Amino acid sequence: MSFDEQPAADDSRPILRAEGLQKHFDQSQGMLDRLLGGGDTVKAVDGVDLEIAEGETLAVVGESGCGKSTLGQTLLNLHTATGGSIEFRGDELTGLSDREMRPYRKQMQMIFQDPLASLNPRQTVGDIVTAPMEVHDIGDSDEDRLERAEELLDRVGLEPGHVDRYPGQFSGGQQQRVGVARALAVEPELIVADEPVSALDVSVQAQILQLLEELQDELGLSILFITHDLSVVHQVADRVAVMYLGEIVETGPIRELFNDPEHPYTKSLLSAVPRIDPSARQDRIILEGTVPSPINPPDGCRFHTRCPAVIPGEDWDADQQAFRRAFTFRNRVEAGKLDPSAIRARLKAETGSVDAESVAGRLVEDALPGDPSELPDDAADTVRTAARQVADGDEETAVETVRRAFPSPCVAEAPRTVEPGLDRTAACHRVDPEREPGPLL
Repeated sequence: MSFDEQPAADDSRPILRAEGLQKHFDQSQGMLDRLLGGGDTVKAVDGVDLEIAEGETLAVVGESGCGKSTLGQTLLNLHTATGGSIEFRGDELTGLSDREMRPYRKQMQMIFQDPLASLNPRQTVGDIVTAPMEVHDIGDSDEDRLERAEELLDRVGLEPGHVDRYPGQFSGGQQQRVGVARALAVEPELIVADEPVSALDVSVQAQILQLLEELQDELGLSILFITHDLSVVHQVADRVAVMYLGEIVETGPIRELFNDPEHPYTKSLLSAVPRIDPSARQDRIILEGTVPSPINPPDGCRFHTRCPAVIPGEDWDADQQAFRRAFTFRNRVEAGKLDPSAIRARLKAETGSVDAESVAGRLVEDALPGDPSELPDDAADTVRTAARQVADGDEETAVETVRRAFPSPCVAEAPRTVEPGLDRTAACHRVDPEREPGPLL
């Protein structure tokens, strides 16, 4: 399917639907932690809504660590959902036992990221491909199943005679073709492809993507395609769901989302996609820091700690760019990234003497993007005050100082999911018609 030729929308009931889906992992270290309520909880998937239509490819994209793979495995009940609902053709899957899931396993299969790690090196390709058939009673005999395996290998671009070979005798691309053949062995209706080409060379990636496209057209498959690489998404997807820190922040048809992204996170991801046409290139948006820990995600909008379009508080009287700089300083103070001990050691080595004002000044230089004089006077004074509090060892007071001075609705309240266009959703205060965030300068 080409980027410009999108299929007609399917108005039928979705083949797969998730509502408020959660998957949390308990990180308790032992019985005492569990008894006392200790230990941390990783909120890998935290309230996801999505639908996959008949014959559709939905791409789930986002940086590593945002919960994409956990989402895919939870949708297949490979992880037990912590909360929410999963429906396959209207049947509720959450809470089903392995035995109760068996009929659905035949309808829902997975292609894994690392082809070699997902294939048993001690089994022949024939054994690997026929094993799902045996589990689901497909085929009249071993000979029949082996014949089916040979046909599948031929369908995915391998030689039928490869049934007697072992996974280690194949290249990475060939191993992934074996993985595709195994997934097709039970004639599923839905395939979850978890980063299926990320471990492959670019030329081999194109071959596997083309194979998936051909198989989908031939067999009418629905595909959930998980990837961190937007450069491959437009080759395979009908719609895109953008995921950040366990949540879906934007969804939409591939062409509309690529041409007119709504969420700042989507815009930053797309700005990194290489463009052949220089006139189509966008200015690269460099995000601050890394994805926060899902153990303790930020309050409000989870993207606010890195967002280049974070909304100023009502009393801010300078432009948004200046607020972003002050807000970055706030985030660094809150995260404990100002290190006065290291500054003292540097100053002592450079000058031989250390005083609190010098430490505070160096902290500002390290933690505030740009020159403090470019901020409004009261904001610059707040930055210096907070830096002095950190230098004096009073980090808690410094945190309160920056929170009072640089508030944002992006911290105070989680954004609603709104519909900015046909078949589109976005969870961002800036696209919420009930808010007036002001101009983004």
